[in-house]
Amino acid sequence: MDAQANKTIVSRIWNEIWNCGALHVVDEVIATDYVGHIPVMPGPVQGADAFKAMIVAYRTAYPDVHLTVDDLLADGDKVVARWTTRGTNTGNLMGMPATGKQIELPGISVFRIVNGKVAEEWEGFDSLGMMLQLGMIVRPAA
Repeated sequence: MDAQANKTIVSRIWNEIWNCGALHVVDEVIATDYVGHIPVMPGPVQGADAFKAMIVAYRTAYPDVHLTVDDLLADGDKVVARWTTRGTNTGNLMGMPATGKQIELPGISVFRIVNGKVAEEWEGFDSLGMMLQLGMIVRPAA
């Protein structure tokens, strides 16, 4: 597949899955043997069903979640997205109670595309900023 086709696949993850909760799209763009290296998860996210569960958990904690892709670059089988997520924490997430606070976080994801589906993902985002914005840790006084 060409770079533009790979960018279109990744764009569907943000626009249809994350922002709209269209879980049926997961089966169209995520490989059944997908492996996601997501820093806040206790281990790799393995498979399309685990990807769906991650989406459901996050959208439950942040029902108004909206991800904006700030940059989208493709080269060969890799697509890199620089993104910003925004949302209000009104539900529990991985044992953390809802805070009612809003977050705005930058992040970067690298996707590897195989046969028209995402086979692997590496993600990084400002988890310290998230904890500060949610009030779960306090910034030390200067």
